[in-house]
Amino acid sequence: MITSEILFLSVCAFFTSALTAVVGAGGGTALIALMLQVLNPAAAIPVHGVVQLASNTTRVYLLWNALSWPIIIRFVLLMPLGVALGLLVFQGLPTSAVQLLIGLFVLASLFTRQIGRWRESEVPLWAFVPIGFVTGALNMVVGVIAPILGVLIIRKDLSKEAMVGTLGFFGFVGNLLKVAGFALIGFSFVTYGPLILCMVPAAIVGTRVGRAVLAEMDPKLFLLAFRLMLIALALKLIVYDGLGWLLLT
Repeated sequence: MITSEILFLSVCAFFTSALTAVVGAGGGTALIALMLQVLNPAAAIPVHGVVQLASNTTRVYLLWNALSWPIIIRFVLLMPLGVALGLLVFQGLPTSAVQLLIGLFVLASLFTRQIGRWRESEVPLWAFVPIGFVTGALNMVVGVIAPILGVLIIRKDLSKEAMVGTLGFFGFVGNLLKVAGFALIGFSFVTYGPLILCMVPAAIVGTRVGRAVLAEMDPKLFLLAFRLMLIALALKLIVYDGLGWLLLT
C-alpha cells in the first residue's frame, strides 16, 4: 500500500472510532465502507476486525464500570458457535442480500417500538443468548452488525454510558472471534502490518476523544442521535448495499 492510502485510512479510523464512542454505533459501518474504497473485501473485513478490536477494547476499558454484565454474559455464551457457523456455512451467501435483510430488520424494530403496546417493550434478557449466536454468524459475513445490536440494547434501565460500553463489549468479543477465525483459515495479517500499525493507534485516540464528548452529552440528545444513526445505517444497508446488489444481478 502507498503512504497516502495508509494515512487516509488512519484518519478515517480516528474519526469513526470517535463517532462510535459518542453515539454507540455507526463508526464501524462507516469505516468498513471507507476501507472498501481502498482494499478488496477479502482483506478489508479481517483488517477492519483488528482495528475495531482495538477501538472496542479501549471503549470497554474506559466504560468498564458502566457495563451491563447480565446482558453480556448471556450474549457471549453461544457466540463462538455462531462464528464457527459463519465460517463454515454463510461465507458463500451474497453479502448484500444479508445487508438488505439487516437493514429492514433495524427499521422495522425501531418503528414498531414507537407505536402502541410495543412502545414500552424491551428485549428479554434470555433472548441475548440466541442473539449472540446469530450475531457471531452474521459478523463473519457482513463485517459489522452494530445496527441490529443497537436496536436491541435500547433499554430504560441502561444509561448512555452503559449502552455504549455494552455495545463496545459486544464488539470486543465479536471482533476478537472474527480475527481468530480469519487467522485460522489462513489470512495473513502480517501482509497488512504497516496499515494495522497506523490505524490501531488512531482508533484508540479517537475512542478516547469520543468518550470525553459522551461524558458531556445530554442523555435525551444521546438517545435521539443514537436512533438517527441507526436509521441512517439501516437505509444505507437497504438502499446502497442491498438494493444496489439486486439491481446489478
